[in-house]
Amino acid sequence: MYLSRVKIKNYRNFHSIDVSLEQQAVILGENRVGKTNFLQAVRLVIDSSLPDYARKLKLSDIWDGHDWATDPTVEVHLDFSDFDANPDLLALLTDYRLSDDHNIARLSYVFKKRAGITGPAKTEADFDFILYGSGIETNTISRSVHQRISFALLKALRDAENELANWNSSPLRKLLDDAASKVPDEDIAAVAAEINTVSKKLTALPAISKLEESIKSRTAAFTGPLQDMKTKLGINPTDPFRLFKNLRLLIDDGKRGVADASLGSANLLLLTLKLAEYEWLREEKEHNYTILCIEEPEAHLHPQLQRAVFRKFFEDMEDEPISLILTTHSPNIAAISPLNSIVMIRSSESNDQSHIYSLAKLDLEKDVHEDIERYLDVTKAEILFSRGVILVEGDAEEALIPVFAKTIGENLDESGIAVCNVGGTHFSSYLKFVKALGMPYCIITDWDPQEGKTALGAIRALRLINLTLNLSGENNLTPVEEATLLTDDEALKNKAKEYSIYLNNSTLEVEISNTAGVSAALLDILEERDFGSIRSKRISGWKDGTVPVNSEQLLSMITSIGKGRLATRLANKAGIQPPAYISEAINSLK
Repeated sequence: MYLSRVKIKNYRNFHSIDVSLEQQAVILGENRVGKTNFLQAVRLVIDSSLPDYARKLKLSDIWDGHDWATDPTVEVHLDFSDFDANPDLLALLTDYRLSDDHNIARLSYVFKKRAGITGPAKTEADFDFILYGSGIETNTISRSVHQRISFALLKALRDAENELANWNSSPLRKLLDDAASKVPDEDIAAVAAEINTVSKKLTALPAISKLEESIKSRTAAFTGPLQDMKTKLGINPTDPFRLFKNLRLLIDDGKRGVADASLGSANLLLLTLKLAEYEWLREEKEHNYTILCIEEPEAHLHPQLQRAVFRKFFEDMEDEPISLILTTHSPNIAAISPLNSIVMIRSSESNDQSHIYSLAKLDLEKDVHEDIERYLDVTKAEILFSRGVILVEGDAEEALIPVFAKTIGENLDESGIAVCNVGGTHFSSYLKFVKALGMPYCIITDWDPQEGKTALGAIRALRLINLTLNLSGENNLTPVEEATLLTDDEALKNKAKEYSIYLNNSTLEVEISNTAGVSAALLDILEERDFGSIRSKRISGWKDGTVPVNSEQLLSMITSIGKGRLATRLANKAGIQPPAYISEAINSLK
């Protein structure tokens, strides 16, 4: 089973969202976009530890853009899938299956105006909440559902050390209690006797005995004989059945306690024990399923450790009866997250509400899916933390476009714009990817003319236009529209711009060699490099005009310089204007 869908209406900064999830969900987004609010909404439905007074919301919890005259309601709906293979879960959720889809069980929370209140609701007392299932308000969620489906939240500002040290809150408690119950009484008594013997030997040492007597006499002097506490030194406790409460988790082969662990290590220990606790609860049939939410799991962990720990974590959780939801700001965790687990929350331009996007239903071929996951891993998921993306064909564009941006007064890093090299012309998969995340984008691609045939860029542009229309739920261009565009290159290029696709007249190499300022600046940079006699002679011929510039040879030399060095040197060349189609593409993301 897993939490497959969450719908939220009018709750805090969510006006109306509907998001699909996989078993593992990694939620990304800037500060104050609603990541914690999303988790809190899920809690309203399923968290058994949440008291009723916490489910009675404040008026400030209702989305700011609501209209009081329409009696706004707050709604949270959780859909669960794939539960029918487990007899216990099937029995638990069968009464909450949707009438039109028995494969889905829905649990809901609604906060709305109380029955009998006339006119618009004005105070919190005018509202109340209900919990119900299957989309039918009279179908109340039974207590057993909240008992059997557990909700666990590790907050961002958690005090892992204190939770581990506090016997009452430590997840180690239940595990130790269970283990202790399986130890024979005679074994416990034997261990207690040994501890008693050691305690007596310690306190019999002259210095310790003297200290004990001093403390005892001073205490008796303060309290008097009637209130004397009869103090002694010893190893506590000596009661056989309290021995196990004295056990604590140690590190470094028992040399140190958790208090001596780093903050990151304490967080890892807490997470490990929590998972062990949930597994034990399921084995004991106290819980059937767990929704585990962790805010900022990267807290205090070194980047390499983040990657190592959570790569293994995601793998281990695949077959566990757990729905996992992480919220993170870490590109290291995002980079190794399963692609379909990515969820993005973005605020609207007016900042009065947030929108949510998910890759759970992203439909890609296996090799393309793996290719994008590999790209995210290699680039540390830069694209997922950007405010926009420029999709390009290859290394040359990836190296040159940030430099061209600076020459026209735009700093892509400061603007949060990423340049994504798709390694060819298969833009379709990456277009699906960025559209699914609601990410502003543009595509820069070559016209790639063919003698006597339709340019490859024209065919590519039409395909991308139609894909964009499909992803937006619109119809393809008609055959007549396509045929008309294919007879007019400029009309097709202008049409492509409407869909954020920018084409040149040939190829990048030709465009560079035909753009005087760029070509001259690049030749100056190339001349400064020690290429050897053949290439140096070629560069001299290009500069003095005795030999026409060979675009492919020029680009080959550009690529050999290296992205960083080229960017630095080209940026120092004043007044360079990039090819027009590149300037337009960059400016489209302002």
